[in-house]
Amino acid sequence: MSSAFWKSVLISPVVLSISLLLSTGVMAAPKTATGNANDLILNKASGATPVSIAATEPAASTDDVVSEIVKPTDSSYQALQSIATKYGCEPNLNNKPVSQIEFARGLNVCLNKVEPMLAQQPASVTREDLEVIKRLTQEYRAQLAEIDSRLVNTDKKVAQLQANQFSTTTKLKGEAVFNVASVISGGNNSNIIFADRVRLLFQSSFTGKDILWTRLATGNQPSLGGTFRSPSTTGGQVIETGGNNSVGLDWLAYQFPVANTNVYVAAFNGLQADYAPTYGSNFDDFTGASGALSAFAESSPIYKIGGGSGVGTNIPIAETGLTSVSLGYFAFNANSPANNPPVTGGIFGTDNSLFGQLNFKLSSQLEGGLTYVNSSHNGSIFNGTGVVVGTPLANNLALANSGFNGTSPGGRTTADSFGLALAYKASDKLAFNGFAMTTNARRGGVTDNIWSYGAGISFPDVDGRGSLAGLFVGATPYVGGVGSTPFHFEGFYKYKLSDNLSITPGLIYLTSPDQITNNSALIGVVRTTFLF
Repeated sequence: MSSAFWKSVLISPVVLSISLLLSTGVMAAPKTATGNANDLILNKASGATPVSIAATEPAASTDDVVSEIVKPTDSSYQALQSIATKYGCEPNLNNKPVSQIEFARGLNVCLNKVEPMLAQQPASVTREDLEVIKRLTQEYRAQLAEIDSRLVNTDKKVAQLQANQFSTTTKLKGEAVFNVASVISGGNNSNIIFADRVRLLFQSSFTGKDILWTRLATGNQPSLGGTFRSPSTTGGQVIETGGNNSVGLDWLAYQFPVANTNVYVAAFNGLQADYAPTYGSNFDDFTGASGALSAFAESSPIYKIGGGSGVGTNIPIAETGLTSVSLGYFAFNANSPANNPPVTGGIFGTDNSLFGQLNFKLSSQLEGGLTYVNSSHNGSIFNGTGVVVGTPLANNLALANSGFNGTSPGGRTTADSFGLALAYKASDKLAFNGFAMTTNARRGGVTDNIWSYGAGISFPDVDGRGSLAGLFVGATPYVGGVGSTPFHFEGFYKYKLSDNLSITPGLIYLTSPDQITNNSALIGVVRTTFLF
């Protein structure tokens, strides 16, 4: 019961609603209250004089109050039991003798039950019961006041603790993946593989408003692109690690509030998607194993440009229209002091990315983002997540130009990338998403234009138990004007066995995966994901 209510109890021994109902003559019948709020107004207008309850304090019953113990045979005890039975409150007296303060606690429970009934449906409480409540409230006013005092003190202590104290806490979340996959067609005598990936994420908070992410990971999922008839970097799965199940630090980042936004600082393996919306709808599980099968189908490749160590933020602006602006900077070799041009390390070394995105909410169902990334690379362009996305030519301009232009430019690659991503939620069980992007990449005086686009349709909760079906088609990043367009088709069905266990069978079909030949490849996958 609120402090305000108890103060009113102390000022007037019964809540004001009881006073009005008893004093205005609303209840004409001897047993049942039949008046309403209009009757109260009419009675006041007609000059009915209310009786002051405070002026008619009844004497306390000697057998009930003088004794420190309230027994089941006492009239007060029996009266409260009767009230409890009629109005469904539980004073928890258990038909045993109790102390006065324990009895007052039981009375307090019933007062909390009856008070809203009086406010909402006065006729639901009889006049006789109101008289009983009035008498009990008077008799145990001291004990009720003591309870109120304790509640007030407790509330103050809790408020003080919430305002000034926070205990450092760490939560553990885990993901284990069993993955069976094979190049069904288009491979060079490749076998069925059984691989795994395990992640342990520690989420720590020091103020209650910040988060420190520390993730350990291990796995042995290889890239299957090397087994294609035309070896390629396309079709890479989300869980690819290329390792041999060695445990290591996989992600280290800290987020804290500044004014009305959060600042994200990555010490290791940070991504643009960690702080900026990607509009990948149900396909994007942010490198987790509960969404799309492939890294390409997760979200636009523009979010795979850059990564590593750096800082990012998403600044809120409005609820609709231009909702926020995402800004970030990452350096891939920030921990390296090397200074050997054209390749240098450090925070402002030659492998870095400057990210900016305008985020829009055009309706309650449609949202999207316009993205720009300025980047510099010593190696692949689209490998921010650790899984290379796109053809070998798109990620290695030296290879692209030596093969077709007769030159082999050296040095690092600089690039300007522009993208548009949209997500449309048609209903709780149907969603669409799509993206288009282009990259103007330069290396050794040679310029190439790289293109990519894709669209997906997803069916969340398709079976009523949280399962997810998805279909995706797109063109993985490729160098324009060279060879064939490498198309990517993907379909999967994540069957949810429980909140923490799902099995996802699916197929990935690739045309011209190397962008040169007309060979194709079909990959079959059965992925089992355990969450804990």
